[in-house]
Amino acid sequence: LSKMFKHIPIIVAGDDEAVKNGKPAPDIYVEAARRLGVHPSECLVFEDGVPGAKSGSAAGCQVIAVPDPRMDKSVFHAIADVVLDDLWHFNGERWGLELNMADVKNQLSVSV
Repeated sequence: LSKMFKHIPIIVAGDDEAVKNGKPAPDIYVEAARRLGVHPSECLVFEDGVPGAKSGSAAGCQVIAVPDPRMDKSVFHAIADVVLDDLWHFNGERWGLELNMADVKNQLSVSV
């Protein structure tokens, strides 16, 4: 996990003093966008819960929901821009990102 976080320049947690209201309020994502120096609409939010998806949506971010398989995915359709079964289904092309997790998964399978 620590290897992943070294690639993330900004982390805003729920207990950050700039976050006055917790999810589903938009505070955490508005603050993260501010620290990154971008408008929230330029941010992708990956969330696995309804409060977090509502928070990202209320901030004006683009929300990608990746709910727990035991959850009813239909509750996310009115909140999220995209609902995925898992992160391996993420394709960044829609957002101008050269990242297709299916390709990554295939490369990992080949190299193992």
